Amino acid sequence: MLLSDKAIRSLIREGKLIIDPLYEDSIRENGVDMRIGPEIAFPIVRGEVMDPTKDDPSLHFTVRRFSDEGIIIPGNTSILLVTEEYIKMPDDVAALCGLRSSIARWGFIAAPTLVDAGFEGQLTIEVMWTRPAPVRLYRGIRFLHVVFFRTEGKVERPYSGAYQGQRGVTLPKRLEK
Repeated sequence: MLLSDKAIRSLIREGKLIIDPLYEDSIRENGVDMRIGPEIAFPIVRGEVMDPTKDDPSLHFTVRRFSDEGIIIPGNTSILLVTEEYIKMPDDVAALCGLRSSIARWGFIAAPTLVDAGFEGQLTIEVMWTRPAPVRLYRGIRFLHVVFFRTEGKVERPYSGAYQGQRGVTLPKRLEK
């Protein structure tokens, strides 16, 4: 069941769902809008074949902090954005993230991202700028919409994976075969 704004506020009031910071305009009819956080990761293009099962991810990304002037994203570029908000999910609620339609209409796309029950941390989302011209992004822009779902009871094994507790933009982990 998709949670309403009233149900989301109730979970927050009861301390079961934590979103920090939480802005009053962030809670929408059936979800929460999240803002671009302080860091962004750009891919490093080396012209060689990457092997995500062997390569150190830090060799393929560079992390930068936003300044007041924002950051220019080159055309047709994939980036990693982190939310300003830190989220702590209850053991009986999962979430699905997608870009807000306002930012998508400018030419950004992102794959839907699941947030597991029990997850805690800032969210790192891959976003693709699809236009050929560069674009300037700023910290604090509402870019992500998160909708929450109740699971059928508490999950037996809440999330405890590699991204638990992440802060700042988090690079991908090596893939396993």
